[in-house]
Amino acid sequence: MSFQILTSVSKDAYTKVNWHVMSAAYEQAMFLLDASDDGNHNAGRLAREVMRLFNNGKRDVNLIASLAADRERTMGFSTEMRQQTVRARSGVRP
Repeated sequence: MSFQILTSVSKDAYTKVNWHVMSAAYEQAMFLLDASDDGNHNAGRLAREVMRLFNNGKRDVNLIASLAADRERTMGFSTEMRQQTVRARSGVRP
């Protein structure tokens, strides 16, 4: 799935070079996470994080990818902790 499709942003919103930077950062972040956007429900969240970092002035592909992957790991960890808390409160054991 294309980075541009995941973001739901008009292709005219950025230059081709800017799209290329964000797309490359997204692909690298997916690699760092050892993930695939085929059926990955968090792919859109990662794409939005890449775009957010770019919009905040980051232009280095490696930096954007690293920061986005770190954020996704944190979000994934937080989600897992919430699920464990809900299971514990409901008496369900993992």
